Amino acid sequence: MNQKQMQYFVTVYETQNIQVAADQLFVTRQGVSKVIRLLETELGQALFTRSSKGVTPTDYAVALLPHARQFLEACTAISGLHTLAAQSHSVVTIYAIDHILAFLGADFVIQFHQKYPQIILNVVDTTDDAALSALSAQQCNFAIVTGPFEQTQFQADPLFYSRYSVIMNQQHPLANKRHITFADLDGQTIVSKGRAYSCFRNMIDKYVLGLNRKIHILVETTDESVIRDLLIKNKAIYLGYDYMNTLWSHPEVISRPLVDSGHEGNTIYLLSNSQLRMTKVNRYFREFLLAWIAS
Repeated sequence: MNQKQMQYFVTVYETQNIQVAADQLFVTRQGVSKVIRLLETELGQALFTRSSKGVTPTDYAVALLPHARQFLEACTAISGLHTLAAQSHSVVTIYAIDHILAFLGADFVIQFHQKYPQIILNVVDTTDDAALSALSAQQCNFAIVTGPFEQTQFQADPLFYSRYSVIMNQQHPLANKRHITFADLDGQTIVSKGRAYSCFRNMIDKYVLGLNRKIHILVETTDESVIRDLLIKNKAIYLGYDYMNTLWSHPEVISRPLVDSGHEGNTIYLLSNSQLRMTKVNRYFREFLLAWIAS
């Protein structure tokens, strides 16, 4: 059996009609029938019962289907070894909380590429929970997240400490304060990246809702253009990390540190999966990033 036979079989199975399958495969009806008959002869089993309304898979065909699909997936993977998606040997994939790459800056990218022109950095902005899950599932090489996390599963390198920050219009009443406390959030309208981010979720649960304070969440979104517009229009305040403050640069928008209960921020970590051997390419990225942060 071969890839062509398996593709014809799966297409006929899914359409349960020889003519429809032929149309999808861009061949003649006779061509499809011939391939199916040859496959049935080779397997020594009937695959379909034929009628004027179409074809019906036999029990053997039902059992064969998942194996045929796996066979086709393997063929696709083999034929795609030279595609961009498959050339992962020189790609370092990093799942990171929002705008870490913006914090590191364009010079970081330029100098890394100058030193390692053969390595492509693939940085995906996501939530900390999603980054940890992806690293556990070996879908990425590194995660850049805040704590806490499972110490035994990950190798952790602290990168920097980022304080909590409140961004608002300079006409907002809280703008007159030198710093903001969680008590100041009582009764405020907030826009944020939202509860998908464990830091925001834990902070609001513990220091606002847990103390019977009230907040009004206008919207939870990762769309910075919407957040920025709401700040400019003075419709809400934004809670985030101070490493992202430059995103909101506008003459009418200011930032104030959020300081309360000795809980003023979080350490940002670079994590790798401790259960996997670190490749040379990944080691180059880790060493470069740690040196960049240190300098």
